[in-house]
Amino acid sequence: MLPSGRCPNAWCAAADRALAALYWSGRYEAGLRRALLAYKRHGDLRWGPVLAAQLARFVLHHPTWFEEDAVLCPVPAFTGPGARRTWAPVPGLCAALGRALGGMWPVEHLLVKRAETPPMGAMGARHRRACARLELSGALEVAPGALATLAGARVLLVDDVCASGHTLLSAAAVLRRCGASEVTGLVVARAFLRAGPWAAGP
Repeated sequence: MLPSGRCPNAWCAAADRALAALYWSGRYEAGLRRALLAYKRHGDLRWGPVLAAQLARFVLHHPTWFEEDAVLCPVPAFTGPGARRTWAPVPGLCAALGRALGGMWPVEHLLVKRAETPPMGAMGARHRRACARLELSGALEVAPGALATLAGARVLLVDDVCASGHTLLSAAAVLRRCGASEVTGLVVARAFLRAGPWAAGP
């Protein structure tokens, strides 16, 4: 927050922002970063339950933050022809999270990704925004049969890492347009791209 009490994040000030809040269980650095890279980039599936357990401990430590959420939804990956990887790391992580939470929330695959999009990790802020607006938003769709689940639902949208927040915001926008009453983000790790915890957005 600024001394005026106003949050300097541009997404916080947007009247139509799709993501109500964002929670993370750790910073994207040191051992947690290595574990996430081993899982996501190198396919070491042994890390899935470990990372899910960390997220579950975070959720259970803050029960009132999540008590109104009705469903867990993973951010989808594209695994079709031309995909960067042939498996979807976040849905697997979300499934393990659902088990670690003892089935407190159902895991629903409410979104699908119909096409590959450029990796945004190495992009600057301007290019991230453009990619999210022009390519990522067009690639994300509500899954067939998901509209009934979405109607009026409070969705906890799960991803592995949040850097700029554009992936989560794009996914949340689709969910809100298709009936979700509120979407909250939950990630294993939050990356801070510039000095200050507010600089990069959600």
